[in-house]
Amino acid sequence: MSRMRGGWGGRKRASGESPVQKAGLRRACPNALQGELGEVAFMHKATSLGFSLALPYGHLHRYDFILEGGRNLWRIQVKTSTCVMRGLYRLCVYNYNSRAAYAESEIDFVAVYIVAEDTWYILPVREVLERRTLFFRPKGYVGSDPYAYYREAWHLLREPNGLTFG
Repeated sequence: MSRMRGGWGGRKRASGESPVQKAGLRRACPNALQGELGEVAFMHKATSLGFSLALPYGHLHRYDFILEGGRNLWRIQVKTSTCVMRGLYRLCVYNYNSRAAYAESEIDFVAVYIVAEDTWYILPVREVLERRTLFFRPKGYVGSDPYAYYREAWHLLREPNGLTFG
């Protein structure tokens, strides 16, 4: 048994990617990675604001987090957007596996993270019912902005019913 000259004897360098890693990268969905980064950003932001979080076990739930806001526990679905379409940030608000829109019985809030602006929107579920796509205005947008009230609206998660406006 001779070894090839200059070779590693069938071994990969530690810095090289294994076939498993390469296959994982081919299968990995950019949306999934973007979603994971958004969830980590949500954990950081929510805990820095004093909220307590819990993660549901498994992947069968339509929500990503359970958030303790005062006396309430809210089911939070985190969505992240980096996509700009005609000057607006585009966001898909449905489950990628089932392609179904969210229902009131499944989640309480959608936390939307606009990466380029480091901005959060805290939307009550009623704002996303029966919708599959939402568009968000960039900061400084002149004109009507249907979601302006929800920009950085973390206070909604502390309200008794989550929907107190003021």
